[in-house]
Amino acid sequence: MFSLRTIYSSVKDRNYRLILIFFTVYTAIMLIVPLSRLVPRVPVPLMSFLLCYFLYRWKRLPGVMKPWLFYPLLVLSYWQLQYVVSSHFQEFHGAGIIAFERNLFGQLPVVWLQEQLYHGGIAWYDYVFAVFHSSLFIIPIAFPLLLLLRKGEERMKRATVALALITLAGYATYVLFPLTPPWMASLENMIPHVERITLRALGELAPGGIISSFSPSPRGAMPSLHAGVPILVLMIAFREFRWKAWWFTIVVSGICFEIAYGAEHYIIDIIAGLAYAVACYLVVYKWLIPDDRLAPGRPVDAKEPLT
Repeated sequence: MFSLRTIYSSVKDRNYRLILIFFTVYTAIMLIVPLSRLVPRVPVPLMSFLLCYFLYRWKRLPGVMKPWLFYPLLVLSYWQLQYVVSSHFQEFHGAGIIAFERNLFGQLPVVWLQEQLYHGGIAWYDYVFAVFHSSLFIIPIAFPLLLLLRKGEERMKRATVALALITLAGYATYVLFPLTPPWMASLENMIPHVERITLRALGELAPGGIISSFSPSPRGAMPSLHAGVPILVLMIAFREFRWKAWWFTIVVSGICFEIAYGAEHYIIDIIAGLAYAVACYLVVYKWLIPDDRLAPGRPVDAKEPLT
């Protein structure tokens, strides 16, 4: 009988199996939500789940490629969000978050930041922030590669499990809690005028079509994966490399600052990204795959100096 239990048991590698389980939960949410809204959609999200399973099982796929399958599958899942987000026809969230931040800070931080730093044109530091912004698409590849080279395949694959978990959890939240980001709230006259400064600067550094064509979920602001993913990587980096990873705090700080300054996210979104990062780190590194449950591989550098 072809069941989920059969599917899971046929995937021998624990890391692959966990990622497949995450995709199962995510796919179920993507299929159930449109039905619960009485706006059924073609079950396109099943594509990611099926690809995740059959690619891992494909014997002709070189083993060196399997640990990297998580990334294109997450990208594909993000693109598929458009088929589920479009099933939401109620009022989007946003007014409550805006009121909360005004009460908490006295005014919206995104508005204040642009009043202080934006003067109608793209400044040199906006290009720096654009590089920080685009690094989100590089970090999930560069960091696992570094782990693979320095710590071995098992530690690399454990990191990809955590990255898959936080990413799919974020995607699911975008569908369950669609939140209007600051730049869109400005267009809808919910807040004073703000500009997507970082995206404007990024558009001058890269072809605009590449940036504008890949935005299937403009209401996906909570949590900020632009903050959550780098924060999660920072936590893993300190675990694996200790204080040698200190420099990455600069990158994470720059990203968290620019997404607020550039009107992409509210401060609350960044805090939510932090919460998701901590939760996913604890689930994977403390519960699912602690050090004593790692498969045999390169040993832990227990005596590595903290310099």
